[in-house]
Formats: sequence, structure tokens, C-alpha cells
Amino acid sequence: MNIDANVQKILISLLRRWKLLVVFALIGVLAGYFYTSHFTTLTYTSNVKFLAYAVDGNDDIGEINQVPSSSKDQNNEYVRTSNTSKMNYAMKMLPTYVEVMNTNEFMTKVTNALNKRQNSNYTVSTIKNSIKIELVEETAIFNIVVTTTNAELSYNIAQQLETSIPQMMKQTNNSLVHASVQDKAVKAASAGSLGYPKKCAIGAAIGIVVAAAYVVLRTLFDVRIKSSDELSDKYNIPVLGSIPNFSNAGNVQKSNSSVKASASTETASIEEPESQQKGEDE
Repeated sequence: MNIDANVQKILISLLRRWKLLVVFALIGVLAGYFYTSHFTTLTYTSNVKFLAYAVDGNDDIGEINQVPSSSKDQNNEYVRTSNTSKMNYAMKMLPTYVEVMNTNEFMTKVTNALNKRQNSNYTVSTIKNSIKIELVEETAIFNIVVTTTNAELSYNIAQQLETSIPQMMKQTNNSLVHASVQDKAVKAASAGSLGYPKKCAIGAAIGIVVAAAYVVLRTLFDVRIKSSDELSDKYNIPVLGSIPNFSNAGNVQKSNSSVKASASTETASIEEPESQQKGEDE
């Protein structure tokens, strides 16, 4: 049997067993819902957005207004070029600063400052695992996402980062790149979504895949010949004739005999009371 025939056989098997696929999909949906409701923890998120910018203390742009107009146009062009170069430099260096933020040394400073300010006792791993840094593509903006199981804790960590990150960037790389807060942290008013639709959809997909795999494997390993066409395809010989299934015919004949026997028994039982009635009359 060639590949096309196998594929066709598998597709036919899947279509014939569509009810099995639907049942497994429903089971997957229920499993996803159960998992989400019993094993997913509510989380709270606070965000802080920063802008990185390069600093060059040698530029004295204030002197441009004191030069002649012809030179002023050239200087304006120079200032635009310089600002573009600074922005490109900040964008180029931003991934490096992100790696510095992910170091244990920086996270230890953030944790110590937070514990001191809040009079708490959080661990470095707790703070580090709650922070996610996202770079905005083709810009010098980066976003800090803080997610924990407590709204107050997420907000406090984000507030601490508003102070710690600009300080760290000023103390790194000869203070050539600074950061300013563009969007301050806001305390989460409610927990994030548990993602019921997404997880139920994943459960349904897993259920369909499992059911389809079962059907495919059962079809591929089924070596029984179920028709004359399959017999011809497998052995490449014509089918001259077929022998009827006499066992089924025998069963039918037996069933007919039993029906006749039961009918005759009922007739005899009806005639017997009539004969008895005649005897009594005599």
C-alpha cells in the first residue's frame, strides 16, 4: 500500500471517529478549566517605563545662538546629528544595561533598599523572579514589569526600581547613558486574568491530538483485510469470487426455526383448553 493510500485511510478513519475527537476535546476543555481554577494563583502587576538617553558634557549648545546665521545653520545641523548619534548610542548600549540589571549584584542592592524602606525581609530570589525587563523595539525605551501574588508588593518593587535603575545607570559606563522615568508605577486595582479561554483551548487541542494519535496508530497497525479492494491492492492479484458467510446464514435459519417452534407451541397451548372443554361437555 503506497503513501497516498495510507494517508487516505487515515483521513477516512479520523472522519469516521469524529465523535471520539469531540469527546477528547471536551475532556481537554474540562481538564484545562479544572487546572486553572485549582492550580493557578492570582497575580498582580505593576509597570514602570524608562527612557535611556546618552549624555555628553562636552557639548555647549548654548553658544550656538552667539554665532553668525550662516554658521548657525551648520551648527543646527550638527546638533541634530549629535542628538541622533546620542540616541543611537543609547539604543546600542541598552541591552548591556539590561544585562547589568539582571545581575545578582544589582538585585541585591534593590532588595536591600526595599527591605530597608519597607522594614521587610524579602529575599533576592523573590525580587528577581518577579521582575521582567522588556525592550521596546527600535527605541531607547524599556519597560519593567513586576508581577507577584500581592498587589502592594508589586507596587513597592516597581517604586524602588524607579530610584535604583537611574542610579545604577549613572554609576555605570562613566555615566554616559542615563535613564528617566516616563511612566510611573501604578498599584494594581485587580488581579490579572487567569486565562480560562487560553488554557481551555490548549486543553482541547491536546485532547484532539491524543485522540487523533490513537486513531492513527490503530489504523496503521491494523493489518486486517476488510474488503476485496484491499486484498487486490495488497497482493496485486484479481479477486475471482467470494464465499458467503454460512455461519450467519445458519444463525438466521436457526432463528427462523426457533420462531416456528415457538409459534407451534403457542398453537398447541391454545388448542388444549378447547379439547378439554369438549370433554367436559360430553
